[in-house]
Amino acid sequence: MRKPEVHHLLRWLDQYGEPLRQSIEKRRKRIVLGMSVFVFFASLVLTRLFQVMVLGEALEGTASPSFDTPMLHFSRADIVDRRGALIATSLPTVSVYANPKELLDPVNDAQKLVQMLPDINQERLVRRLTSPKGFVWVKHHLTPTEQKAVLRLGIPGVYFQKTERRVYPNGALFAHVIGLTDIDNHGIAGAEKAFDDALSSSTEPIALSVDGPLQHAVREILIAGLEEFRAIGAAGLVIDLETGEILSLVSLPDFDPNQVKAASPKEIFNRVTCAVFEPGSVAKILNTAFALESGLVTINTKFDASEPLHVGSFTIHDFHGLGRALTVAEILTKSSNIGSAKIAMKIGAKAQQAFFKKLGLLSSLPFELCEIQAPLYPKPWNEIHAITIAYGHGIAFNPLHLAAAVGGIIHKGLYHVPTILKSNTVGSGRRILSEQVSRQVCSLLRLVVTEGTSRKAEVKEYFVLGKTGSAEKVHGGHRGYRKDANICTFIGAFPDSAPRYLVYVLLDEPKATPRTFGYTSAGWNAAVVAARVIERAGPILGVLPVDVPAS
Repeated sequence: MRKPEVHHLLRWLDQYGEPLRQSIEKRRKRIVLGMSVFVFFASLVLTRLFQVMVLGEALEGTASPSFDTPMLHFSRADIVDRRGALIATSLPTVSVYANPKELLDPVNDAQKLVQMLPDINQERLVRRLTSPKGFVWVKHHLTPTEQKAVLRLGIPGVYFQKTERRVYPNGALFAHVIGLTDIDNHGIAGAEKAFDDALSSSTEPIALSVDGPLQHAVREILIAGLEEFRAIGAAGLVIDLETGEILSLVSLPDFDPNQVKAASPKEIFNRVTCAVFEPGSVAKILNTAFALESGLVTINTKFDASEPLHVGSFTIHDFHGLGRALTVAEILTKSSNIGSAKIAMKIGAKAQQAFFKKLGLLSSLPFELCEIQAPLYPKPWNEIHAITIAYGHGIAFNPLHLAAAVGGIIHKGLYHVPTILKSNTVGSGRRILSEQVSRQVCSLLRLVVTEGTSRKAEVKEYFVLGKTGSAEKVHGGHRGYRKDANICTFIGAFPDSAPRYLVYVLLDEPKATPRTFGYTSAGWNAAVVAARVIERAGPILGVLPVDVPAS
């Protein structure tokens, strides 16, 4: 290059070089910024495509899980027993659904899905997938294997949704206490329904009053008793009389709430709260307390029970009559129908009805569970009814209702409404009977076990008090009673020095065995089972046997 040209170029660079450099730098920055924005949005698109195609997440903002994405929050709180042991909890699951409007070949898609999920009915699924709806469930709560299998199908319009499943780790153990939830995790029975709002609005566990080890023991003993006496059903209760807390509630047959579709109506039926039975001779506890509280009789007042009692066209007999006059104490101890009827005749139907009302037996029991049956009683309540009610016929309650009333009589005359919630305080209770009469009744119930009809309920280490009852079942839809079918019960408490724990046992239609010498009455079966319950319950509840000195 010649010198003039070089000189000219240098002058041009001096004049225009800096503006040119600045212009080039500006263009470079714009290009870099543009490329960065492009890369950013391209990465978003590629990431989302990876989520949809590889991880199976749904488009359009649906909350769908990946295999490694845990559900960090559950919408339903846990339920625990009084010891804090888990009874019910929620686990994260994945469900599969479809948008029929997006399916390319609904019939073929249904066939593919059924191959991966063989427990689904193909015809029903075809109807769902060919519907005009924009959302239909295919299957709830897939296993990881099922989820992967459906994902591999790659069917457009089929998506996954995070869900949660209610799980009951103890199977059937707490079935009739805990209840059930529906497919949307809303409570539909038992404690799940009773406390549905609290469980759905908080993560704080709800503590029930039931005691896991005691529940297991009671259920195990009742199952054995059911088999031994070939009964069609059984029920058991243990209640803390100081608080009204239900420590154990068992109804047999029962069911596994994890497999509720396999349960029959008989298994789901709660005999403790839904079954209504005539109480039989257990009602004599009420009758005796009623008589003593009236002040018209004492435990030494005598009534003639030497002959059957004729009332209208009915004749009242004693099962094992003594053929003589009996004191009020003997009437209860020997379970005299004739004596009980004559006590009711002396006090009167009006006073008897008022006493039953005071015990809360003429209205529905206020209780957390909605599965509870109201009592059945005569209207009007006349003298004939008063006589039969005195020995447990012509009136009917569910077992929990009766146990609550008897518990109030036994526990110093103070009634506590039964509850399945754990209580941290001891309430005062509602007075239904004087403490003096309560002590008298307890003394008589101790005699029933040591000298009367409930000897087989005795557990020497705890000094049991209580009473058996055998009531013939009413013919379904017909008048009269079935002579071959009894409801056998025992109700009592321990220890007798300060009765705190009420025990109730029911056997529905027990059969005679060689060891019962052909008898099917409660003294030969329900009392036996109750003794086994008390023997196991004492140590679990921390009740020291009488021959072990307190430290």
